[in-house]
Amino acid sequence: MSCFLTLSDFAGDDQDAAAKKLALMFRMAPGQASAILEKISKGQIWQTPKEVSDQQAAVAENYLTGIGFQVERSGQQQAVDPIAGIATLEEEPPFEETDTETSFESADEVSAPAVPQTPQKGLTVGFHGTGGGLFKIMFINWILTIFTLGIYYFWGKTKVRRYLWEQSSFAGDRFYYHGTGGELFKGAVIFGLILALLNGASYALGQAWGAEAQLYAEIGTSYLIVSLLPVIMVGAMRYRLSRTAWRGIRLSFRGKRKSALWLYIKGYLFTFLTLGLYWPYFTVQKQKFWKSNAHFGNQAFEYNGEGKDILKAFLLINLLFVASIGLPFALPLLMPGISEGQANLELALKLFLPVIWIPLIIGYMYYSAYLDRYNWSKTQFAGGTFKYDATGGQWFLLNITNLLLLTFTAFLALPFVIIRYRKFLAKHLTVHGNMQLSQIVQEAQKSSALGEGAADGFDMDIDIGL
Repeated sequence: MSCFLTLSDFAGDDQDAAAKKLALMFRMAPGQASAILEKISKGQIWQTPKEVSDQQAAVAENYLTGIGFQVERSGQQQAVDPIAGIATLEEEPPFEETDTETSFESADEVSAPAVPQTPQKGLTVGFHGTGGGLFKIMFINWILTIFTLGIYYFWGKTKVRRYLWEQSSFAGDRFYYHGTGGELFKGAVIFGLILALLNGASYALGQAWGAEAQLYAEIGTSYLIVSLLPVIMVGAMRYRLSRTAWRGIRLSFRGKRKSALWLYIKGYLFTFLTLGLYWPYFTVQKQKFWKSNAHFGNQAFEYNGEGKDILKAFLLINLLFVASIGLPFALPLLMPGISEGQANLELALKLFLPVIWIPLIIGYMYYSAYLDRYNWSKTQFAGGTFKYDATGGQWFLLNITNLLLLTFTAFLALPFVIIRYRKFLAKHLTVHGNMQLSQIVQEAQKSSALGEGAADGFDMDIDIGL
């Protein structure tokens, strides 16, 4: 089946950028695309001179709608005004365009989303939001959440997430978030009913077998829910990625719940049995699970890190931790004069204890930045490799200033802190290599908001750096 596409309105903000993308999609000169866009903005329409397949139409409709066009499909060609003659797909553009894989002339060769081929150079991640813009959204959310006794929380959270997503960009194009507050509310209600049933069962046991049986049932229920946190996290990740799109193509998460459950059970058990030495390997396995099961269209992310690579850094930070904790107990040996009087020892401990945490905190910041650099460097997608270049000093400075902002504003600066983190990531994260985005096609996965609602029940925000 095939159809014609009709553009009848434009509601975007950047006409120049929209004209460039229109020219790229339909293989026309920039001047032709600009003329079409100018006429459409004045109320006229433009229709494709050739029919396109339904698959191509679906991709184009999604992409052009995201840019700001109003797009309609038609089974037959309409009689439109002379604007249609301005852009003729029969003509080759008067310039050489290297990113022509998205045109409909080559669309029969690949089932084509409108994603151009990426040249071999670093692609940047951008963030364009402001603290003031997010503060307005969050302030209104706080007020409405209070007046609705918490019900508006889910719609407010969606507005915040949509703002953050749509202010984020990659290779010059912004993301879009399709989730709704109603979905989150429904997921939270279902999870709340499950908890209510479990609590009701515990109460019934208490009535039948006594208070001790009820206590054991409540403890068992708590352990059950905590042990199922990885399952809940998978549901939340599926929902979140399935509602995220870039250039009209959605992301998805395809990890299995039982795989996540076994991964976390094994990881914590082995870490306990090895006195913590298994933790670097568990850290890498978690990264591999969350990243390698994330897809953009039909292409999966890849992660190839190894636990042995970060074992040395892990041992060093733990050595620093042991030294910081053990140093106060070694004071009498290091400074014999202190042990002569109990008052002197107590005074020394009071003065020394707050200070010993400083190198530990700084060390942890450097370790955290090192892990981020390592994990991103081991992450690839469609031929491109991520690079994160933030240093430990930069990460420490960001966190300490954000902490001061939150402390001295009684957390009113939270929106500004969130924006600072997003801008920091965008500044230091790039993608290198020849990323083959032209081969990506839509392959959406169904997902409910139950996992997201459950995550809200635990006040969890899953963020793995994707």
